[in-house]
Amino acid sequence: MPASKTKQALTAERRKEMFRRRAAGESMEDIAASFGMSRSTLSKDFTRAYRAYIEEEKAEAEVWRKFQTDRYERLLAAVWPDALDGDVRANEQARKLVADLSDLNGWKAPVRAEVTGADGGPLSLTTASPDDLAALIAATSRLDEDQPDNSKTSTPDEEDEGDQG
Repeated sequence: MPASKTKQALTAERRKEMFRRRAAGESMEDIAASFGMSRSTLSKDFTRAYRAYIEEEKAEAEVWRKFQTDRYERLLAAVWPDALDGDVRANEQARKLVADLSDLNGWKAPVRAEVTGADGGPLSLTTASPDDLAALIAATSRLDEDQPDNSKTSTPDEEDEGDQG
């Protein structure tokens, strides 16, 4: 038997407050205590509420996708006869509408990508020692700077920690 409208409204209000306080950084323990429930009960309620929110968002996105699809299909129906009769402009419009429909609905075939080694040859897989990996990291860690200093790694070491204070 579904909960009464009053209970549903109270639950919705509690969940709204729970999300607001959690987003503000309050701990789950503090929030649970303020509602007079255990942390695990609050966690389950939080998860349940968040899953419902995600499902609502998916449903709303699907409605808008369907709405846009219907609009594109009406436009396509309007230009289709002229496109079939050889009207170059109508043909281009039809092609663009079909492409937009494909993008919107994910109808395009996946793009095939191939990773190759040097000069299009096979990839060469080798093992590396920890020292080799450290040298590779050091050589590439600062390449986003104008004057890369390849002798440093992207993580601070003991020397760097003293310079930060």
